Amino acid sequence: MTKIQISKLSELKQLAKKILALSPNIIAMEGPLGAGKTTLTKAIARELGIKDVIVSPTFILHREYPGLDHIDAWRVEEFGEIERLGLSEMLANKHLVIIEWADKFGQEIKRLSDEGTKVVWVKLEYSDNEDERRITVTHP
Repeated sequence: MTKIQISKLSELKQLAKKILALSPNIIAMEGPLGAGKTTLTKAIARELGIKDVIVSPTFILHREYPGLDHIDAWRVEEFGEIERLGLSEMLANKHLVIIEWADKFGQEIKRLSDEGTKVVWVKLEYSDNEDERRITVTHP
């Protein structure tokens, strides 16, 4: 487990590099509304060389980019909805899958991890200073 305090957006680039160096199949993000899940996803996408505009897929649930699938589970009621989006195919295609609000489905994601999917958990929290975030990265 790694704990990091970030006070500048520019520091997200280094965090994105560190997360990608772990070679995850899934990055499972959790944190309150506005904590920076989509902002971190943008930094990760940039590190992957993706030039597309990255936006939260809150209302459509899933956006696909070259080598990256971005899922927002805010409105998802059951993990089966994520599976029906094609999660197995995303992983089979060796795409990195980022799931925002992944904590809603902790048991299901743990099952994937137990089955060999490499999952990195990223927890974003507000700090006492509104411009800072506490970020915890947990990986196998």
